[in-house]
Amino acid sequence: MPTSDTTVNTPVFREVPSDPIGVKVATLRNGLTVYLSVNDNEPRVYTNIVVRSGSKQDPADATGLAHYMEHMLFKGTSRIGALDWEQESVYLEKIADLYEAHRQTQEAEERSRIYAEIDRLSNEAARLVAPNEYDLLAGAIGAKHTNAYTWVDQTVYVNDVPANELERWMKLESERFRMMALRLFHTELETVYEEFNIGQDQDARKVNRAIREVLFPTHPYGTQTTIGTASHLRNPSQRKIQEYFRTYYVPNNMALILSGDFDPEEVMALAERYFGSFEPAALPPFSFDAQPQPEAPVYREVYGQEAAFVDIAWRLEGAATDDPMMLTLVQSLLSNYQAGLMDLNLNQRQQVLDASAWAWYYQDFSVLGLAARPREGQSMEAVEQLLLGEVERLKKGEFDAWMIEAAVKDLRLREVKSFEQNRGRVDMMSQAFILGIDWARMTNRYDWWAAVSKEDIMAFARERLGANRVVVYKKEGEDPNVLKVEKPAITSVELQRGQLSAYAQEFLSAEPEPIAPVFADFPAHIHRQELQPGLELACVRNTENELFRLDYVYEINKQCDPRLAMALGYLPYLGTSRYSAAELQRQFFRLGLSFDVHVNDDYTYLTVSGLSESMEEGMHLMEHVLMDVQPDESALQNMIGDILKRRADAKQNRNFVLRRALGSYARYGADSPFQNRVPEAQLRQLQADELISLLKSLQGYKHTVHYYGPEAAEQVAKWVGQIHHRASALKEVPRARSFKQLPTLQNEVLFVDFPIVQADVMLISRGTPRFDLGEFQLSEWYNEYFGYGLSSVVFQEIRESRALAYSAFAYYSSPDRADQAHYLQAYLGTQPDKLVEAIPALSGILKDMPVVPGQAEHARLSILRRIESERITKGRYFWEALSAQRLGLEEDPRSGLYQRLSAAALPDLEAFHAAHVAGRSFRYAVLGSKERMPMAELAKIGPVHELSLDEVFGY
Repeated sequence: MPTSDTTVNTPVFREVPSDPIGVKVATLRNGLTVYLSVNDNEPRVYTNIVVRSGSKQDPADATGLAHYMEHMLFKGTSRIGALDWEQESVYLEKIADLYEAHRQTQEAEERSRIYAEIDRLSNEAARLVAPNEYDLLAGAIGAKHTNAYTWVDQTVYVNDVPANELERWMKLESERFRMMALRLFHTELETVYEEFNIGQDQDARKVNRAIREVLFPTHPYGTQTTIGTASHLRNPSQRKIQEYFRTYYVPNNMALILSGDFDPEEVMALAERYFGSFEPAALPPFSFDAQPQPEAPVYREVYGQEAAFVDIAWRLEGAATDDPMMLTLVQSLLSNYQAGLMDLNLNQRQQVLDASAWAWYYQDFSVLGLAARPREGQSMEAVEQLLLGEVERLKKGEFDAWMIEAAVKDLRLREVKSFEQNRGRVDMMSQAFILGIDWARMTNRYDWWAAVSKEDIMAFARERLGANRVVVYKKEGEDPNVLKVEKPAITSVELQRGQLSAYAQEFLSAEPEPIAPVFADFPAHIHRQELQPGLELACVRNTENELFRLDYVYEINKQCDPRLAMALGYLPYLGTSRYSAAELQRQFFRLGLSFDVHVNDDYTYLTVSGLSESMEEGMHLMEHVLMDVQPDESALQNMIGDILKRRADAKQNRNFVLRRALGSYARYGADSPFQNRVPEAQLRQLQADELISLLKSLQGYKHTVHYYGPEAAEQVAKWVGQIHHRASALKEVPRARSFKQLPTLQNEVLFVDFPIVQADVMLISRGTPRFDLGEFQLSEWYNEYFGYGLSSVVFQEIRESRALAYSAFAYYSSPDRADQAHYLQAYLGTQPDKLVEAIPALSGILKDMPVVPGQAEHARLSILRRIESERITKGRYFWEALSAQRLGLEEDPRSGLYQRLSAAALPDLEAFHAAHVAGRSFRYAVLGSKERMPMAELAKIGPVHELSLDEVFGY
């Protein structure tokens, strides 16, 4: 790919004068596009390397190829990860030939023989590899969020690096994209098999596929999936993967997209130095036939374990047209989680559960969708008609004209908030490149929206949102189309953990000058004053934009009174003597504000946020709601019915069952914070006045008012003093109920029979019963080295070496309150038949941690590099101080962590493992289908307790 000419030209930036984030776009001579947005709030740079091709470009006979190749871009090159490339490359060529032979062979015995030879040669080649060296090097420069994703039009590679490491990041990435070594291929293929099988348990993915098949009958958006078909995954072609790489991974089809603390001209010089020699190539034209629109609604049924829902979708035109612009505005008018037609007419009026509008934005087409779940006893046909009724309101103009202006204002507010973070900026720039939209058009789209009239919306809805739709009923039940990809026979690969390639040794020897860490000085940044005994004002000045956030923070929580969650959930359905519930939402929306309420196990929050110019009016409105809220018995009864329906639906949500219900049971048993809820009998007897009284009682308790925004503390104090209603003498918060975290005295299995293809296993073990600062500090190193990331011991041993799981990790968690325990936790997501090997493998390395001194040291330094370049942003000062306070700390905990790890050495890590990890017993929380589960093997771990969903949920 590279050539030798590296002459640097003065960059010519394309800019848009009205751009709020000052994006500079430039193009190298070879066609590589560079997007840059400077943001010096912290010395870090968020990066995307975007390839403008995805599963749409997969060959029809080799689907899943783009996604599989994304995985392989983490495996290295002839330099990254190569201990002896000359010898390894010979093995890899033989393996590639064998895969072609395997692909062309139909006879089962011969296929098995070929795969056995692939397995043998792969093990020989693996001895010449430094595994996951790319991830190790990314970690060494302090990278975070190292990841990638593939979708229909794009493949995107993500990193977040310290600003002083930008050159080494460029150097590493240019080498990464120079060529692709298909090493450790067959174990990674097993990982993709796992990902395919995971998709068999995800109802939303199956519904999306049904929609695509109808809307895109002859386009790859509908005829192919990103994960690929089972038959193609069983028959991969390394030759086609390399051909795809050579064809599409060329500079004129790629972009470097960066936001952070840097000099744009220096970045362009680096881009030219490291990527300027890459050779462009002509891209194959992509063409497709016009897709017929359905002439009448097309119905599809999808079955699965999760709760039922209805999805409706219409196909619109692609990124080169105005359709996506109108789509964004229409989606917001229908559903903005506050005052959209669906928000007010369906959710707020309790007509359905969780109605929302969604959108897909692709190069060739776009899609508008509506979705909702039925209430108890409600038919899917009724839900469908209610959703379509809101589209009819658009067509008839049954909405206020000012809603368009308010929707545009809301879109801008969301964007301003997202632009506070580098990732939000990079995501927007990436979307522009992927869709081929000029940045000026992206920046000026608010002018386009401002010119849209009510009549335009009505005409668009009448013309485009008619009978030409697909309707999917996602029903509860066994899916007859579930197809599992079986694993081939794989021998565990012997990994060379302690070795580094010559490239890595040279790379690691060239460290830049470190960045001096900066820790939050909470007293200096948070202005605190007592407004009266028991009422404190905490202010942080926002100098970046015109957004504010005001919170009333009460230490009363749902463990003090479980009814509080009911009361706060009831509030959005209520009006006052002046406004109906819907009118209240419209008032906040018109002002560019949001009013939110929330309660958890620690605090209750009442929050108003949005445009600073509306803050005073917003405070008056929020106080009016709290003081004058009126009961509505019908709304209460509907809410109670919906709560019970949601509780039932939660039992069908795999992640909720495992992580919330079963995970809580493993920590506490049946007497847990999770199960401490208002029981059904008491729930049905709740009275509206009872909940209103509970809401109004909040004004009588001690609390804190937190403000983040552009106003001075004196002005905020004045407004709070004049507007905020509270008792003259504030009471202490009642004591919350406490729960015993059970000690882990022996190995035991908690098993729940659940109809999924995969198996989920969580290992949970209680450690030190109270927060320990030293334990927290060393656990960060342990997690980085042992349990997190592609270069961690767990990942390399369980996934890379043995291909025993799609997902595997371990971590030593610290509590968020001083009186809570530390936990050692681990997770396996794999096939039931692999548990026989996977559980002992994971348990074994938890007990006897493999120690690779160099890798452990890189993990320690990686944490230090990240801390040096991290900054707590102003909007987080109060919340970070509150978190530290809950642990009994007065200062930024990163300060002590940095000092401790700066002085730490390998014996400290080994001592931590010996004291807090080795020899631990575990509760194995296992979720999966009993008929597929190796129950006899589980019994070898310890006593098996088969639990029902009713037992782990408490209802």
